[in-house]
Amino acid sequence: MGIFDIFKVKNNLDGILDTLYCANRNEWTDGYKNKNPTELIKKSKSLKDQKFFEYLKKRPRYLEITNHLEISDGVSKIECKGDVKGYFIYPTYYLDNANSKENDLIVQGMRLIKDKVSYDDKKGYKFQETNTLEIINIEIPDNKKMFKPQDYYFVGFQYIDLDNDEYKLIKPLYSKIKNLKKDNLKECIIELYKGYHFGLGETEKRKAYPINRYNSFFGFKGE
Repeated sequence: MGIFDIFKVKNNLDGILDTLYCANRNEWTDGYKNKNPTELIKKSKSLKDQKFFEYLKKRPRYLEITNHLEISDGVSKIECKGDVKGYFIYPTYYLDNANSKENDLIVQGMRLIKDKVSYDDKKGYKFQETNTLEIINIEIPDNKKMFKPQDYYFVGFQYIDLDNDEYKLIKPLYSKIKNLKKDNLKECIIELYKGYHFGLGETEKRKAYPINRYNSFFGFKGE
């Protein structure tokens, strides 16, 4: 699917993505020796759905994601509570990929936030407020059976700290999608996507350093 094929007529998407109960991947894997979340896999198999979700809710970096389908023509909203807060809007057509047998993207949404990043000023680390583009991606995993019988997705957040020129490019495009009642909301999302993929993403800086940091989760599908 091309980036701008996302507003084609879609199938019935009810129930594909309602609520995700999410475990932070850094809590269960280190990416090196411990690449598989062995303990989390054991919990997913030993606890029945509701008890497993209650277990996840007690974790320090728990995230809950709720999907609001079709808040506008061709546009849906993801609401986040817990480790990440707030909402993203995204093209509903992405959800068609949930029926794919391949690893594929089913949600991508973007928003501008104020974030605090640390830097070394030679006297120690300090924090500086930045204008940051935050991107949520929800993907079908390669190994759908890892947590069987639990149904799950990969949930990732990418953070791009914008310099002045990048901010001037993205801010006016993002401002157009803040009013969720706009008649042309989906067209405004297309403009933002173009600005990100073909503007920001094509600079020499972002070809070399696409993102500044990321945060990722295992998202378990609730009933």
